[in-house]
Amino acid sequence: MNVDRVLIKGLFDSFDHDLAFGAGERVMLVIGPNGFGKTTTLNLIDRLFNREPSSLVDVPFREIEVFFNDETRLIVERLPTNGRDYGDCLPIKLTYHQDGEGQTYSPPQVSIDPKDLGFPLSAIEDFIPILAQVGPREWRDMGTGTILNLAEVFSVYGDQFPPSRRPKVLTNPEWLEKIRKSIKVRFVNAERLTRVQYSRHWRHGHTVNPTRTVSHYSEQLAQLIERSLAEYGALSQDLDRTFPNRVVAEHQESNGSAEKLREDLDAIDQRRSQLEEVGLLKKEQDRLEIPNLKNIDEAHRGVLAVYVQDAKRKLAVFNELYQKVSTFTKIVNSRFLHKKVAVGTKGLRVSRRDRTTLDLEKLSSGEQHELVMLYELLFRASSNSLILIDEPELSLHVAWQAKWVEDLEEIAELSDFRAIVATHSPEIIGDSWSRTVELKGRNDA
Repeated sequence: MNVDRVLIKGLFDSFDHDLAFGAGERVMLVIGPNGFGKTTTLNLIDRLFNREPSSLVDVPFREIEVFFNDETRLIVERLPTNGRDYGDCLPIKLTYHQDGEGQTYSPPQVSIDPKDLGFPLSAIEDFIPILAQVGPREWRDMGTGTILNLAEVFSVYGDQFPPSRRPKVLTNPEWLEKIRKSIKVRFVNAERLTRVQYSRHWRHGHTVNPTRTVSHYSEQLAQLIERSLAEYGALSQDLDRTFPNRVVAEHQESNGSAEKLREDLDAIDQRRSQLEEVGLLKKEQDRLEIPNLKNIDEAHRGVLAVYVQDAKRKLAVFNELYQKVSTFTKIVNSRFLHKKVAVGTKGLRVSRRDRTTLDLEKLSSGEQHELVMLYELLFRASSNSLILIDEPELSLHVAWQAKWVEDLEEIAELSDFRAIVATHSPEIIGDSWSRTVELKGRNDA
């Protein structure tokens, strides 16, 4: 399931916005004057898919209609509140249209009295370390950047609290949760260089220094590489341990000629060199010397055939990560002047021409924006997701802006996502005017 079109009516009681992807296109560029709701539109989409329906109440709109590529629709209506009583429900109605039938949901007004929790609100971070308190009853999810109220905290992370400390939180209908699981929406907002800025003990006024996103993502990348190396090591150990038995038991015969075996061995050596080049494997001091296969008998070629199969399985562990890391370093190193970015088990490393290392947090804001944005798109965007990007041009040189959509299209194809981008920059748009959606007022031509 993919989002083909989002229609928002009555935004700020002034605008109707129609965002539709062109046939076969993965990238949509949203343009328009300040105050027409570009960022608010992205925020509404994010709230609809990632937060509780109650979060939609404080944004003024009349209707949101989402069209999916399987010909189903999700409609969110704001109900009139002039003197009407909706009981325990919010003035919001969600309807899912599928196969000519509609399923309707009116979300309840969920409230949690902190007195019923049995522990202070400041202790929520002890149960869920990924949350950081930013207000009396608000927390930032450091994984997604989303601000959650108290009810949303327990809706998202309730199962991580001890049962005795878990208040009752009403759940959404199955069809709504199915939609949310089918489409992962990620909002890359304009405040992306600082990962976390909060007071851990909000009520006492204690502060914690903000964490720069580029350092946070460098640590995450190091963890990704370490996990792949651990998987590679475990598989290698298992295959090496069973290698003799498999050679004897299977009496493996080589597939094809000696020339084909030579090609396979050359391809393995080349792949290992590629992985070493991008920092996913350490460079071997003693490379495998491939013997002359013309004079090797069938039995020995069979042993090498087992080796080839094992080597392919081992190196395949890095396939997806290699594509992403190589794309990341290729793009970054084509942009940065007088600097080189490398990847390894310690994450990102930036060096000058004299090979001295430069602190990531001392890079220019434009360089940090480039690193953060590319990491978001390559390593945090899941397959079949919708990425919402606000003002990608921030701090970027015009030459970088001119290449940005081209980079985005390459990454969207690799990571299999669609993107809605809100921008003010003509350089970002470049020759991509066919992908633009212009936001207008109701009386604009």
